Amino acid sequence: MQREVFTNLVVEAAYVGNRGVWLTGNGLMDFNALTPQRIAAAGLNLNNAADRTLLTSTMNSSTAAARGFNKLPYAGFPATLTVAQSLRPFPQFGTIPIHYAPLGNTWYDGLQSKLTKRYSHGLVLTGAFTWSKSQTLGAESATGGGIINDVYNRQNQKALSVSDQPFVLVITFTYRVPGLGPNRLVRKVTGDWTLSGLATYASGSLIQVPGAQNNLSSLLFRSTNSNRVPGQPLYLTAINGPIDPNKQFVLNPAAWSDPAPGQWGFSAPYYSDYRNRRSPNEQFSMGRIFRLREKMTFELRAEFFNAFNRLLLPGVTSTNALATQTRNAAGVPTSGFGYMNSNSAGGQRNGQLLARFQF
Repeated sequence: MQREVFTNLVVEAAYVGNRGVWLTGNGLMDFNALTPQRIAAAGLNLNNAADRTLLTSTMNSSTAAARGFNKLPYAGFPATLTVAQSLRPFPQFGTIPIHYAPLGNTWYDGLQSKLTKRYSHGLVLTGAFTWSKSQTLGAESATGGGIINDVYNRQNQKALSVSDQPFVLVITFTYRVPGLGPNRLVRKVTGDWTLSGLATYASGSLIQVPGAQNNLSSLLFRSTNSNRVPGQPLYLTAINGPIDPNKQFVLNPAAWSDPAPGQWGFSAPYYSDYRNRRSPNEQFSMGRIFRLREKMTFELRAEFFNAFNRLLLPGVTSTNALATQTRNAAGVPTSGFGYMNSNSAGGQRNGQLLARFQF
């Protein structure tokens, strides 16, 4: 939809939908992981502590011998490997690489709106706001996203895309300064300067759910997610409020719990309300082109980045909710879940001046 509200002021709104299929989704397959069914076929149960101990014991151990699991799957199989390794579909290999599996899917739905103030009285103004949702099913596994929690429950792995940002607002403007004052020379010097700006405000990037520490990778050769604890706040302080990394931890360890030993976690890899701090970005510039004579110009331009000198804090340590939050003797956080390294903070205001003579 497009509508001219006032003279030279236009408002637009559009729904944008996208569906992707048959994309590379290598993470949706694992030829050499153990399934609970394969373990059950060997007479073992992941809910049994003794069976879990057996699976992580080496083939030459007394535990394996006592249970009759000391028979090598083939001649030359290293007896120092675990019983779990001997039960894999291809015990002679570790993880078998998979390439170009056309199993990935993506979904994008967005409301994209735009306000345009066309050139009049020296001003051009544009504001664009997007409200969207991006989801994926394994299609980002090649680029660090598309986290798969349970490869054997494929259709339940649809989750937010690692690049999902539900709210994005971008404002740009350009203003051409008219000549000021009654004097012709003053008007010539002060006029025709161009002021412009770009400001971006968006939701913070997603934080990946911490990995479970229930030893599933030693039993099934697959990792899984921690479980989100209902009713527990995700943060110890407002993520977009005032934060002092030299005094505060940001994330709440009590918001996550490990699945039972040998069990899959039920959490999605990302939650829309679990995000890093927002990072506003404002840039401004001013400049002018002086026409000295035919085919000869002189351009002068000044550009300013992070014009409001916003402090950009680093990402938080978030991979292991059981990582102990530690402080030094002065009480300054040094490591652990929810730690921010203050030495990595940045975002100082900076600018540059450009002069160019063209002929």
